[in-house]
Amino acid sequence: MNEKKITAPKIGELWAEQGGVYCGMRIIDGEERYVVTPAGIDYDLTGKNFAAAESAQFKEINGYDDWNTGEQEDYMLAYVNAREQFKCDGGMDSVYWTRSHHHGWSWAVDFEDGNVDSSLRTSEFRVRPFRSFIASSI
Repeated sequence: MNEKKITAPKIGELWAEQGGVYCGMRIIDGEERYVVTPAGIDYDLTGKNFAAAESAQFKEINGYDDWNTGEQEDYMLAYVNAREQFKCDGGMDSVYWTRSHHHGWSWAVDFEDGNVDSSLRTSEFRVRPFRSFIASSI
């Protein structure tokens, strides 16, 4: 019996079967994982501080309930490969919290210019859901 192998679309294209736009692949805990974010800003949470961003709970989106605030690497993949899916017209409204932090500093990504910067945890920015799944699981 021949099974049809499922393959990812081109990076930056809609992957409807996986709930969003395919941002690329990264290694997480030694495993290759696909990274997907919902298409468009309709799923962004706005006006969130870091604590709210880090613990954000996302409802089911496009048939999946495993969405989380993205890590810095997820956002960087999205900036390079799917920037048009994000608010990127300037100002503080183009800044997204990641759930990543280092030495007590919280990281945010500005989709206007791709700048990754540490910020005060009380600052209020956007939050975008991401999901990742093991490449061999599909």
